[in-house]
Amino acid sequence: MPVTSCLLLSLSFALPLHAQSFCEPVLAESIAGATVLGNGTPGSVSTAQIQAALNAGGAITFNIGASPTTITVTQTLIASRETVLDGGGLVTLSGGNARRILSIINPNPAENAPLFRVTLQNINLIDATINDGRGGAIYKEHDFEFPHKVSLKLLNCRFEGNDAPLDGSSQDDGGGAFYGELLNRIDVGNCQFINNTGSNGGALYSLGSLRLNIVDSQFSNNSAIGTGGNPGNGGNAGALGVDGGARLVDVCRTRFVNNQSNAFGAGFFSVMYDQQSRTRFEDVEFRGNVQLGASQHTGGAYIQDGPWAMERVSFIDNDARGFGGLFVAGNAPGTIRNGTFSGNIARTGLGGAMALSNTAAITIVNTTIANNVATAAFAAGIAISAPNQLRLSNVVFANNTGGNQFINWAMNNPASLDGGGNMQWPAVRPGGGGNETAVTATSQFANALVPTVSGGNGGFVPTLAIPGNSPARDTAVSTVGGTGAAIPSTDARGVAREGPPDRGSYEFVDPGLLFVNGFENP
Repeated sequence: MPVTSCLLLSLSFALPLHAQSFCEPVLAESIAGATVLGNGTPGSVSTAQIQAALNAGGAITFNIGASPTTITVTQTLIASRETVLDGGGLVTLSGGNARRILSIINPNPAENAPLFRVTLQNINLIDATINDGRGGAIYKEHDFEFPHKVSLKLLNCRFEGNDAPLDGSSQDDGGGAFYGELLNRIDVGNCQFINNTGSNGGALYSLGSLRLNIVDSQFSNNSAIGTGGNPGNGGNAGALGVDGGARLVDVCRTRFVNNQSNAFGAGFFSVMYDQQSRTRFEDVEFRGNVQLGASQHTGGAYIQDGPWAMERVSFIDNDARGFGGLFVAGNAPGTIRNGTFSGNIARTGLGGAMALSNTAAITIVNTTIANNVATAAFAAGIAISAPNQLRLSNVVFANNTGGNQFINWAMNNPASLDGGGNMQWPAVRPGGGGNETAVTATSQFANALVPTVSGGNGGFVPTLAIPGNSPARDTAVSTVGGTGAAIPSTDARGVAREGPPDRGSYEFVDPGLLFVNGFENP
């Protein structure tokens, strides 16, 4: 698939105009005055020519004709200075299933060494294979140099079929497409990561980097093939893994689909070590990610320690031994607004939708948690210990089920803080299982008529659309009780909440009011 097809992704990633965003765009670098490789025909560019251009630095482009061309590198390329490698939407670099494609090396060990950035844009990297543990297609190794002196930008790229298996030397190995150690920042824009494998981080793994910014991208069918976690031999982060302190992570308008892990976090895995770090998600979908191991957990996203936030996110049909959708542990205060958790499965443990830390302040607002399953246990919606610091406001629980009918299916313990506007169903577990405990003191037991399957109802993430006769309609609170904070002004699709707001992540819009001001002024 040529790189130009990646550009089509950005069309479906557009936010509604009225939805606010913290996302930082990844912009193309100039190729003015670039070194041009090739004579206009396929096969006219050698590995040696690319390496010579990288040694000189600056912008590099290709003249290989009008058709897509694959160049199989005969030795690993090395970038050691500021450069922009632009494939023009036609060039694919291949490792030939025999080697890494690119190593990034900083040759200057001085503390005052200048920062430089390596940019790859409009190019594909495929079929790289290594035997030294880290970075199948690209590896930024930290060796003798002062940290955080190198940055990497990836724009309009496709990484496919790259492999970084465990070599037995470190539990932190991996990064099928890319492994980065102590970078200043990593920017990824409009890229696809497909069928990559690594011990950890089937697609991408960042260790000790300060800033990670991912927008308009997709991670699909990547696998973390190690086992045991840490300590162990890896298997964390089927798609994307981030480890280290004092780092900022933003993921926007991105999908994690059908990734797999043997240990923790089939879609996303993060460990923070301080409260100065943060992890944020906006307009992100986790769908069909599966944790396979028998002794670890979490299908969608694993977050350990450090602040985090999620705005307009969907966790759909993720599957794990325990905690199918989201897992949050330790000193990890966070917020979910306009979340949709549906069809997630905990095979043998708790928390089909999510499991949350009880020792950190967590707030969930206008979120729908429905149709999740704890196959052999309970707490199919939220698993959390008591006492806790969880606050729920305008959260809809619907039709979450467990294999154990005698313990609560929505939540095993209620939230300690009641933000108002919560609704749950059923009120009684079938087969003589007993009454459900209210998730908050004022939670209303009513059937919100949430559908069984999520759909594309507009916006970036899938949602569960309530009908016009749902009791969740027009009955939400407008401020989060106990905080005074206003609820989100838009729903999970970016559609404005009008009049009395609806509970959950979906705001019903009366079709008769769509054109109340005319076709030109909707």
